[in-house]
Amino acid sequence: MKSYTDERKGILLTILATLCWGGGMVLSKRSLSSADENSLFVVQLISAWACILIVTLIGGKLSLREWKHGWLGILEPGIAFYLVLVGLGRTSAINATILQSMEGLMIIGLSFLFFRGRASSRTLFWGALSTIGAILVTTKENILAGVSINSGDYLVLIGTLFAAIYVTLSSRIVGEKNSAESLLFWQLSYCTALVIGYLVLRGEFSPHVNQFNVYSVSSGALAYGMSFYFYLLGMKYIPTSLSAILLCLTPIFGVFFSVLFLSETINAQNIVGFAVILVSSIKQHLFCKFRFWFCVVAQ
Repeated sequence: MKSYTDERKGILLTILATLCWGGGMVLSKRSLSSADENSLFVVQLISAWACILIVTLIGGKLSLREWKHGWLGILEPGIAFYLVLVGLGRTSAINATILQSMEGLMIIGLSFLFFRGRASSRTLFWGALSTIGAILVTTKENILAGVSINSGDYLVLIGTLFAAIYVTLSSRIVGEKNSAESLLFWQLSYCTALVIGYLVLRGEFSPHVNQFNVYSVSSGALAYGMSFYFYLLGMKYIPTSLSAILLCLTPIFGVFFSVLFLSETINAQNIVGFAVILVSSIKQHLFCKFRFWFCVVAQ
């Protein structure tokens, strides 16, 4: 049984992952103003691959053990992030973050569907509450007026589903015998090679040096590199259901960076959403802490 220290480490790593995802989403939206989706996607993948290669080499974690799981990179960041990126060009960063906040509940549902991984009613309650909070955080207009859905939103939603499938499958692979760094390196290698090969065959691969600017490079390193690195490490210490709920923290960072880089504003409804997400995440964490000490005393 994992110690409480390990659990805290897993929670911290997952929160760092949501910070990277939230920041990367906003930087991606900013980058689309000067680059098309295909070019930006290639730049981001190359940046993320280089970032994780450095991390892997510094840690001495590169091995051939995980290469057979590299195909998961086709799901995410491959299909998932490409669909989100294309959808992001047709909708707002706010709408995209709303839809991506559904990933937590998708993961819980897929875990049950694929592996019969049951979640307690308490986990489902706090997960649903976190999702509601995420919607409140990222909706600029009054939620009672409804949220409009366009083609970009549908692409983001489908991309989010692929992301949830990736997380669900990866949670079964990351463990004591598999290095998170090496696993991510092979996933990014598969994905980058496949995307570049596909664009070359279509005659659409035309990267330029000026496309490797601070926004595109940092968005790739954050959203496709360090976010997955922290998340895969975190999944080694906490259950999938808890990591899924913590994903709802992403909109908090997304809105913060939207205000900082995109000059967007927040309202009272957003603040209520912040509070709901924080309460849900803290309550779930306290429940896990109580459950851990109860098991220790029982033994």
